[in-house]
Formats: sequence, structure tokens, C-alpha cells
Amino acid sequence: MKKIVSNITSLLILSLAVISTSQVSAATLDKRLSGSNRYETGAKIISNGWTTSEYAVVASGEGFADALCAAPLAKKYNAPILLTGKDTLDLNTKNQLKALDVKKVFVVGGSGVVSESVNSEMKDMGIETNRIYGQNRFETSLQVANNLGDIAGVVVTNGFGFADALSIAPVAAQKGMPILLTDKEDLSSSVKEFLANSSYSKSYIVGGSGVVSDKIASQLKGNTRLGGASRYSTNAAVLNQFANEFSYDKVYVASGENYPDALSGSALAALSNSPLILAGTSVNPSVMSSIKAQHENYNNVIILGGTAVVSDAVASDIVSGVDTITSAAIRNEFQKIGFVFSSETTALYDKDGITIGLVNQGEYWQLAVKTWGEEEESLFYRGMSIILGQDAAWSSLIYIDYALDMPDSVHTTEHVRTFVSGDKLVVHIFNPKE
Repeated sequence: MKKIVSNITSLLILSLAVISTSQVSAATLDKRLSGSNRYETGAKIISNGWTTSEYAVVASGEGFADALCAAPLAKKYNAPILLTGKDTLDLNTKNQLKALDVKKVFVVGGSGVVSESVNSEMKDMGIETNRIYGQNRFETSLQVANNLGDIAGVVVTNGFGFADALSIAPVAAQKGMPILLTDKEDLSSSVKEFLANSSYSKSYIVGGSGVVSDKIASQLKGNTRLGGASRYSTNAAVLNQFANEFSYDKVYVASGENYPDALSGSALAALSNSPLILAGTSVNPSVMSSIKAQHENYNNVIILGGTAVVSDAVASDIVSGVDTITSAAIRNEFQKIGFVFSSETTALYDKDGITIGLVNQGEYWQLAVKTWGEEEESLFYRGMSIILGQDAAWSSLIYIDYALDMPDSVHTTEHVRTFVSGDKLVVHIFNPKE
């Protein structure tokens, strides 16, 4: 037991240093840009970045296929990206075109996604339109690339999903790199021809080999793959790759579950060379690690979309740099390590001679065990990691050891209370965010 205490004491010192450093931040929730639907949200995003613009990019708000590659084109002209329905120019978009005094619009996508009637509505407003499209999403991305002029780098990503392209969109826009869409197995012949005739020297594949094959990677010059096991770990890979190049005065957050807010926001983020963080119902651990790595540099956090797509809890996590874990998520994680819940608040781990009880007492979670050894220690550690996070869990283990050595004692930290009750070691773990 003394050896465990000694080892953990040194970890405690390290952990406290990590915790104290990570909590120093000037990050604030600057604003939430949202409306009653994707078009109104898009209009709010545009109003936050532009007061006037000669150019605008208009793309479909109903399907992502052609819209994914729009951000670099928008940045070339310092233009916003506006969304519309297929058959009628959305009123929010129409009002923005008027308010910004737009003279020229690039319509990205064929008439099957943005109809000629929408095109005619804009022409009737005195706006010159230029439709950029191909026979499919891959060819459309190529046509957009052809409109960027000379390029030094390219981005290649799978065209059948939106999240990976949106992760890289602000970076691609800032660097003037086209976003070329592909299927999993191989580049189209026209994209291969484009690359052969381009003088680019750097390329990025966004997504793992399961969505963009190694065969494709072998055909690209100066290639770096930015990918992970999920859309969020891929987002983290992008955040990490360009961490030293971003400005963190403004940090944008959008849902990774749908594309419209992130698409409109990608052009806005590119204006200030800002990162775009993607989030789901919670902040993915790999994304949170990326956030923590740069959190001391964060200033204004701006949420794109309403609370239905980026919750207040998620926004709070990103602003604070600390995870909020819901009770439902905690239950799910305990189930993964072998606890069986008999109700919403009680569970039991009963395997290989180890019996550990778990109770959600509301203010805190209670773990109790009659036996103690390396396996029990591991389970306690994993349990506290679920609720508190790894650093806080490690720093708390020393108090468990002390309680065992001194059975009549009670040891507490800000988030943990440990004591021996009869023949049971009992630990109360207070969730720091609940």
C-alpha cells in the first residue's frame, strides 16, 4: 500500500499542476448566432461578419453535396456563403443580398439543387449570377477549384459525408486550397488531370483510410492525412495540425451532426483565421483534448446555431475547457466497464470475486467495496475518471489509500470524500459541474 501512495503522490503533484494551468483562461461566451431555422441562422452569421459585400456565394440549404467545396471560393472574394431552398430564394437570404448590396453571386451547384427560378429571382434584383457546377458533386468541386486560380495546396475528402470537409473548410479557405471531393477508392479522371496540371506542392487528406483510400494518398504530392475514428476525432486532427496557425481571438463552434450552420460559419471563421470546432450532444474527448491544448489562448467563443444543435452545456464546456458529463453518459460509461444498473441510480459490479456498489446520490456518486487490491484500485480509478476526468481521479486515489491505512479517518478534496464505514471503503465523488 505504501508503494501505491508514494507513486501516486508524485502523480498528484503533476496532476495539480496540470489542473491549475488548464483553469487559467480568459475565454468567454461572446455570442450565439441562431435563428428559427438554418436560413435565419445563416443570416445571423452573415450579419456578424459582413456589412457590405460586392460578392456572395449561394448554395443549397437542403443538401450538402455541392455546397461543401464553397468556402475557398467565398474567401477568394471575401464573400459570405448564403443558403437557399431549391425552388424559391429564401427570404432571409434575399434580405441579406439586399442589405449587403451584393452585385455578383456565385451559385454553387446545378439547377437540380438551386433552380433556375432562384437564379432568376436574383437576376431580377439586379444581381449578376455565375453558376458553377458539374455533372455530380465531384465535378462541381473541380469546377470550383478551377475558379480559384493558382494554388499551392489541395484538400481531398470524401464527398459522401459533410463533417470532414467542414472541419478543414476555414483552413482551406484561408490558404486558398480547393476542397476536392472523391469517393473512397479513387480520384476521378478529371480530378487526376487537374492535379497533374497544377503546381501544388502540399496536400491534405481529411478522413481516415476508410473514407479516402491509401491508393488516393499515393497519388498526391506532399500528402498529410488528417483523420480519426470519427468525425470528431478528425476535427481534432485538423485543430491539432493547424493549432499554431489559428488566431484564437474568435473560436467558432457548430454542430457536427448537420452541415448548414458550419457551412455558413466556415466563411466567417476564415475571415479571422479562426478554428471551427464541431460538437455533438457532448464534446468528444479528442476534441476536448485539442481545446485544452490551446484553451489559454481562447478569447471569444461564438456558437453557431441554437441550443437544439449546440446545447448550453456543450457551449459551457468549451468556454471553460472542462467536460460536463451528464448522468446518462456516466451510466453508459459505467455499463461499458461492467456495472449492471438495477435502476436509474443504482448499479453493481460483481465479477471475478470483486463486488463494487454504485449509487447516484444526486449531489455525488457513491462507490463502495469490501475488498481491495490492484483490480479494485483500477476499477475505482476508471470510475472516478468517468466522472471527474483522469487528472482529478489520479489525485484522489491517494485519499483512498490513506483511508485504508487509517480506518477511522475521513479524507476530502474539493470533489472527493473517502472514508471506511464498517468493513466497506466508501468514496463519494462530487461532479464538479452538477
